[in-house]
Amino acid sequence: MSKKSEPAEAPLLLRKRLPWNKPLQAVLCVVYHYGLLLIACAVLTLCTLVLSYSNFTPKILKGFFEKPLILLVNYAIVCAIALLLFGVIGRAWIAFLLTAVLCMGVAIGNYYLIIIRNDPLQFEDLTCIREALAITDKQGYELKLSGRLIWCVAACIGMTGLLALLSRWQMRIHWLRLIPLALGILVFFQVKSRVEDPKLVNKTKYYKYINTWNSTEIYISRGILYSFTRTALSDPAKPEGYNEDEAAGLFKAYRDEPLPEDRKVDVFVIMRESYADLSDLESDPGAIDFSCYDLYHSLAAESLTGTLITNGFGGNTKNAERCFLTGDYTLKEWRKPVNSYIWYLRSQGYYAEGAHPFDGWFYNRRNINRYLGFQDYMFREDGFNDLVEDPEEVAEDDVLMQAIWDQYQTYLQENEGPYFNFSVTYEGHGPYHYKRNDYPTRFVKADPKTADGIAMNNYLSIVFHRDQALMELVEKFRTSDRPIVLLTFGDHKATLGSDINNYTTAAYRHFGMNLELTDAEGFLNYYSTEYLIWMNDAAKAQLGIPDLGSDGAAGPTISPCYLMNVLFDTLDWGEGPAYLQAMDETMETLPIFSTKGRYGILDDLHNAPTGEAAKAYRKAAVLCYYWRTNFFYNDVK
Repeated sequence: MSKKSEPAEAPLLLRKRLPWNKPLQAVLCVVYHYGLLLIACAVLTLCTLVLSYSNFTPKILKGFFEKPLILLVNYAIVCAIALLLFGVIGRAWIAFLLTAVLCMGVAIGNYYLIIIRNDPLQFEDLTCIREALAITDKQGYELKLSGRLIWCVAACIGMTGLLALLSRWQMRIHWLRLIPLALGILVFFQVKSRVEDPKLVNKTKYYKYINTWNSTEIYISRGILYSFTRTALSDPAKPEGYNEDEAAGLFKAYRDEPLPEDRKVDVFVIMRESYADLSDLESDPGAIDFSCYDLYHSLAAESLTGTLITNGFGGNTKNAERCFLTGDYTLKEWRKPVNSYIWYLRSQGYYAEGAHPFDGWFYNRRNINRYLGFQDYMFREDGFNDLVEDPEEVAEDDVLMQAIWDQYQTYLQENEGPYFNFSVTYEGHGPYHYKRNDYPTRFVKADPKTADGIAMNNYLSIVFHRDQALMELVEKFRTSDRPIVLLTFGDHKATLGSDINNYTTAAYRHFGMNLELTDAEGFLNYYSTEYLIWMNDAAKAQLGIPDLGSDGAAGPTISPCYLMNVLFDTLDWGEGPAYLQAMDETMETLPIFSTKGRYGILDDLHNAPTGEAAKAYRKAAVLCYYWRTNFFYNDVK
């Protein structure tokens, strides 16, 4: 018997060769094998939907069945991948196995990302896999297996085994492979053409079991595969109906205006990891001693302060960072120079640098900061390792603040021009121990030995330590003859609670703080941090501002994309760059421009802008996309 022959008694449906001399039987066999593959795809689709809701209410899964179109769209995506692979490979079980690896990879990634960061998986996140693995290992997150996850993986393995057993057909006739290829391509292009169709998006809208204040729940309410595919096959940042000529016409209404020479001062911006003033929130009386913020409050008394509504909670640091630097309200992973306020400042004679004590590859900062216009940037591998006793540890704020001052002094040794420094702290990065107190200070007075109490106390103790480091730098600024302005802000609130694997608000809730995403107050508390603008006496004298904080000066409540607008306004720097001028107009109507699905002003937030706000939103979105995709500073050296 040759190697290619089969036993004559082998059941027809289990044979590797089809009886093409008997057309009817052959057709039935083809239908059988395709049917098995499509059944397996249905099981795989169900598994991804079971994992889609992660740690949210299981009722979301019920919603998928109450809205069958959601099931159909997610199933179509799985089928498109499986059919394409079947056509290429010719073996159903291998095609399904690869499809399962891809689809379950997305579903499992989303499952854990929601647990760890309360953010769903988007296509752009695939560029940060290295960062995600590093931070998971560094911070001690424990990716625990759940029964649901085990059952879903087991189901996919089981279906692969069944296909290997029941579908042995090896599709070797080349023209026959065109059938699954054609079907797969047809389904793929149907999905691609319809994935952003407003009609389909609207028809798959089913919010019965979700909290519409939570953008993550809105995202997963359509199933992870559909929502993920939308981020992969479309450019969500590109406004619907965008026209390049229209955008260019709108942008021509503005032009870069020079900074007044007599108002150029040295500017330091420090974005502080997970820093927020919790004393601003209503809490149980006497439960917490907020004296840990005394140093910060003393600095705030001399400063302009305001509230920042960020786009993250417990993570996504790069969002606040890059929204501030570019004025953009939504971001992409850049691979070439991109417009930013750093480039504008360089065009006005500023030298721009900064420091961050973690690795330069994280969030691709080493490359992207260069694309943003920074002339130099100090990372962990550039010297911070030499400043700490244990190279495995990350430099804390006292080391970073001294490094910032040293950078400044090095610059002044050979330069006299204006200086800009943007630095990002690392100390304070979660999670926070909930089983042991790492600090001798005790700021939690009620239930201090509970897991939530210990986590809260550790966080507040870190706040106190970090403010001491900041004030040491401020005192150096205070005594400098150079005019210096300092802007600090928090990138997001910290996750606090007994479960370090869940971006929980448990500790906040324990002490009576409302961070629930069920109403406007909770939404604002959840995403809010503070910004502060301070200046030394030399800057006050040069700018003609005698005492910035004497009247309890309060800045507007804004999104990070407007923070540079507030700085320009505070320093009376004139109109500034063209894009900033456009954002000035938008800020008047939509000071809260959140990627978390809320727009408007503090007391009037909407899921989508309406009326005049809708016009302002449309114009801003068009100008923002034009600013993001057309680089204007090629002549800057």
